[in-house]
Amino acid sequence: MNKLTTLFVSLFFLVFSLQVDAQRLRGSAQASQIRATPIAIVPFKVLDDTQFEYQLDQVVANDLYATGKFDPIPNEKYLTLPTRAEEVRAKDWRLINAEVLVYGEIWSLGGDRYEVQFRMHDVAQDKPVGQTKRIPNLRKQDIRAAAHVVADEVYKAFTGRGAAFQSRIAYVERQQLENQRFRFKLMVADWDGYNPTEVYASWNSILSPDWSPDSSKIAFVNLTAKGPVVKVINLTDGRVEDIANFKGVNSAPAWSPDGQKIAYSSSQHGSPDIFIYDTVTRQHERISTHYAIDTEPNWGPRGESFLFTSSRSRKPQIFRYSLLDQSLTRMTFEGDENANASYDPEGKNIVLVHDGGNIVLMDPESRELMWLTNAKFDESPSFSPNGDMVLYMTEQGFEPTMIVASIDGRVRTRVEFVQGDVREPAWSPLRR
Repeated sequence: MNKLTTLFVSLFFLVFSLQVDAQRLRGSAQASQIRATPIAIVPFKVLDDTQFEYQLDQVVANDLYATGKFDPIPNEKYLTLPTRAEEVRAKDWRLINAEVLVYGEIWSLGGDRYEVQFRMHDVAQDKPVGQTKRIPNLRKQDIRAAAHVVADEVYKAFTGRGAAFQSRIAYVERQQLENQRFRFKLMVADWDGYNPTEVYASWNSILSPDWSPDSSKIAFVNLTAKGPVVKVINLTDGRVEDIANFKGVNSAPAWSPDGQKIAYSSSQHGSPDIFIYDTVTRQHERISTHYAIDTEPNWGPRGESFLFTSSRSRKPQIFRYSLLDQSLTRMTFEGDENANASYDPEGKNIVLVHDGGNIVLMDPESRELMWLTNAKFDESPSFSPNGDMVLYMTEQGFEPTMIVASIDGRVRTRVEFVQGDVREPAWSPLRR
């Protein structure tokens, strides 16, 4: 549950902190049930004396490991270090149980320009996968970004699915200054937290960032002196626009898949209801009119429906509203509290916060739940753009920590480059 949900809970809900009843859940995937593909990523040969801040092969290994689908083999086990196709001997890699091999070179083009060349090899069948791939015209500072491109290509080649490593994350950082004042910053970074950039700052709290489908804008909430306001920032030129500045609480913005609408919650008529703002006509349409609290809308993958959190069953539960026939369906029944639900990009899974602090996945058809975490303080889940990972906040040693979990629950990776008092993470779609 994100901080905005916490705000609503503190205003309107009783807070529950019960343990998850494991008998109600499908349970976490066990390591014995999942097999990650052993992969060897040879250190890329640098064809001059350039020293890079990060080793490209290690960045690729970290990317692939986080998905739970690959198991990088430590470099010290390698018997040879090929950089070209004629140097690959499959038996060297079978001896260390590698099934996939990645190798390559970094060429200097002069004038702070480089080119990465790499190949992939199927060790089991002893045959190359595709042709040599090139990432040209790179600056020295771009080598790390090139590693994400390599990881994307490997992931697509051996899973048949789209990858997520060239995406970004948004999050809020709270910085304490002198005189006990806080400065809130909306930050954008690579998916692993590297290269953080401040895009907006305020002396008042920033909440609930949500990316537009083309990753060019972020909707968010700013708690101003007049109350919570839904805003949109254009990341290209930095322009900020107020979307919902009505009397009362305006909160929880969510972009539609076509980028033309923003759903949000507003208490302008009393209890919070769901509204939709049309970015083309600039009109606001009230969708729900219930006396209960309706908040946290999140669109379905085709934009024909949305999930939202409501207290109309007395305690927070997830409902689905169809824009096609205006029908309403209750989605969750298990546990005392379910909130902050969203679909993966294909609509195959829903991630939500269960019983106030556990991240679970739900099959939207069977409504079965899979327990992804059990730390009791987890919140703000967000799917990767390919739906294979979930970003969320937790606490480790009483410190806020951002985690990426594979959707099978087997691998959890700390977003190492994000530190400090951070919250409200949101994973972007793929860049267009």
